[in-house]
Amino acid sequence: MSDRKLVKLAKDYCYNYHEGQLRKGTKLPYHTHPIAVAEILDEFGYTDATTKCIALLHDVIEDSPVITGEIKEKFGYEIANGVYILSKNTINKEIIKQLDNSSQIDIKKLSPDQVYKFRLSFARKKVKRIKIADLIHNTRDLKSLSDRGIKKKLTNAKEFYIPLGKRIAPLMIKELEKNIVKYKKQQI
Repeated sequence: MSDRKLVKLAKDYCYNYHEGQLRKGTKLPYHTHPIAVAEILDEFGYTDATTKCIALLHDVIEDSPVITGEIKEKFGYEIANGVYILSKNTINKEIIKQLDNSSQIDIKKLSPDQVYKFRLSFARKKVKRIKIADLIHNTRDLKSLSDRGIKKKLTNAKEFYIPLGKRIAPLMIKELEKNIVKYKKQQI
């Protein structure tokens, strides 16, 4: 399948599997988020088909009945693996056991959020960049979240995602930091 057709298929999946879903705190259709994430990556020059497909599909496993096997069958291993890594609901006892057996860290003592970050820290650069683009989009409209949600996003960005992305996507990190500063100035 050509890259163009693959990206079109990913966009179709994005529309179909997020049908009827809305962005948290807004009335926007949810598919606008993955599309915006792909566009952000495009703005920063990350234009390859694999990156676009993972960005368009990054919430499909989390938010719909689609499974990793279907993504792998339609899009191939690399895209399915990227989507899988970015899906928090794929953290289960089996994954924790696998990570625990391959790590010096006692994974069983970590929260699911910490396991997610641990797994992401070992992901390919393009997967990390997609997560940074996800946060860039999420921080453009923080006011639509609850105070607790905002605090969590800002803390996670400051403590984990900004340091994670400084070497692999410094311009994207500057954009993320700019969004956070802008939000904080609006709160004064």
